[in-house]
Amino acid sequence: MRDKTLWVSISDSFSKSWYQKVVLKGGRVSSITVTKDSVTEQRQRSGLFASLKQVLKAQGLRYKDLAEKMKTSEPTIKRLFAEQDCKLSRLMEVCEAVGISFTDLVELAAQQTICPTELSLETEQALASKLGLMSFFMLLVSEFDIDFILEKNHLSKQDGYLYLRELEKLGLIRLRQDDSYYFLVNRPIRWRLDGPLHSILVNVNQGFIKESISQNDSEKYPFYSASRLLSPNSIKQLTQDIDNLYQTFQKQAALDQMFYPREELLPFKTVLTLGAFDLVKYFKVPPYL
Repeated sequence: MRDKTLWVSISDSFSKSWYQKVVLKGGRVSSITVTKDSVTEQRQRSGLFASLKQVLKAQGLRYKDLAEKMKTSEPTIKRLFAEQDCKLSRLMEVCEAVGISFTDLVELAAQQTICPTELSLETEQALASKLGLMSFFMLLVSEFDIDFILEKNHLSKQDGYLYLRELEKLGLIRLRQDDSYYFLVNRPIRWRLDGPLHSILVNVNQGFIKESISQNDSEKYPFYSASRLLSPNSIKQLTQDIDNLYQTFQKQAALDQMFYPREELLPFKTVLTLGAFDLVKYFKVPPYL
């Protein structure tokens, strides 16, 4: 078994918490107390709690059943899974109650299939209609720190709070009493290409592709473009290959975000597509001069 490292909160405070560096070696857990950013810890908890939900479903257990096993109330368990905010000792108590070791839970989280969330049409419309709201949300789900977002966009703390309140009204996040937040939706998010955010998605992807081509750096910006004649069977196989590559990209990102601190991660993007190409449309031939 490979050694794995997790950052788990040992504080009751979500913002500027203390964390334990939990190193799994051959099934054993050892920990060192350190200071760590809350974003790193939250995304790891999200993966662990998502896996715990899978275990509960597989065993046919309800929150009520888990509450009875742990000798606590059902609302307490519901709040625990909703906020995903607990100490390592509490998380291990949940594991014990459902009959799974903490090590096995980490392994399950690492192997979890990535299923992007699709927001409602109304939510996408709301994000598109409020100037800046979509951009603010995209930076949040990309795990940029609030203070960093405010600084880079020359925003006040009041601006940040108002954006967070709008996102809370849409059911995307939940604000705590200390104005910290947690997500109510699973990530990554799959946007409707033909939905309310169409123009934003087109501008972002066109800009990214243009930048990739203009960089002319095959190491930092590998770019491949080709048009060939293909059979229907080959097209079907290549489409599946692209789907598999997309899943590989998402799964690797999930693993990196679970086992690496935020400051060691870089925002990267990939654009994958395959479709019929009308060469005559793009390569018109004028009269010879």
